[in-house]
Amino acid sequence: ETGTVEAPAGGSGRCAVDAMQRACEMVQALLKTPAALQRTSYHPLCVQILQLLQKEGLVRGYTVEGNRISILLKHYQGAPVIRNIRVVSKPSRDIWLLPHELKFRTRFNTGLWVMQTPLGVVSHRDCIEMGIGGKVMFAVNNGYQQWC
Repeated sequence: ETGTVEAPAGGSGRCAVDAMQRACEMVQALLKTPAALQRTSYHPLCVQILQLLQKEGLVRGYTVEGNRISILLKHYQGAPVIRNIRVVSKPSRDIWLLPHELKFRTRFNTGLWVMQTPLGVVSHRDCIEMGIGGKVMFAVNNGYQQWC
């Protein structure tokens, strides 16, 4: 089975908003269909996110084929490893955290926060270890709902 997600077509004029919108749609689409193989349109930010998810063991792999990305989801005992994904920062609202805020907010958290930093897309654990802050993009496999 395969699932396909169409990202909005657009030029490079609205680069930051378009990139975030494409990334949001790609991540949310990972849970919409039970298919093991997902397809989405190519964007460099999506590839950085997939590299992190693969490093963290949440996806089995991905391939870039022209302007498309094929994502192979990881399953354990028939269920997807990614149980839930919550988009935190959206094109209309960015959530930025400093390292000490990040450490405080994630102290009881067992999930993964995907952060966009000047060094690229990294996990919240890497941000704390490196002592840098960044924009919180997604929360994966955690129940944290409060941002105020």
